[in-house]
Amino acid sequence: MCVRKASGVRMYAMADQSVTETADRLMCLLNELPVSERSGCALGLASRLIEFAAFEMAGTYSADDVADLINCAARVDHASSDVQTAMPDTIPQTFRRMQ
Repeated sequence: MCVRKASGVRMYAMADQSVTETADRLMCLLNELPVSERSGCALGLASRLIEFAAFEMAGTYSADDVADLINCAARVDHASSDVQTAMPDTIPQTFRRMQ
């Protein structure tokens, strides 16, 4: 029984490390984008991940919790759309300097 439990913990740690490494690679890819595109892409990805998590939680967690996450994903998606469609004239001056 201890061997199974230790093996399960080890498998979880390996999966966690894999997720962390994948997230790090994703962050590197986002950093390679032009500054003007990074936030919109990151928000779009965040929205998809939140929505994915919400649907994975459905049936296990309360409907209110799942609905809150789905609403959060929708708000983040709208923010992504707003950022991606912003006209260059509406980008704050400090943001332009960073480019």
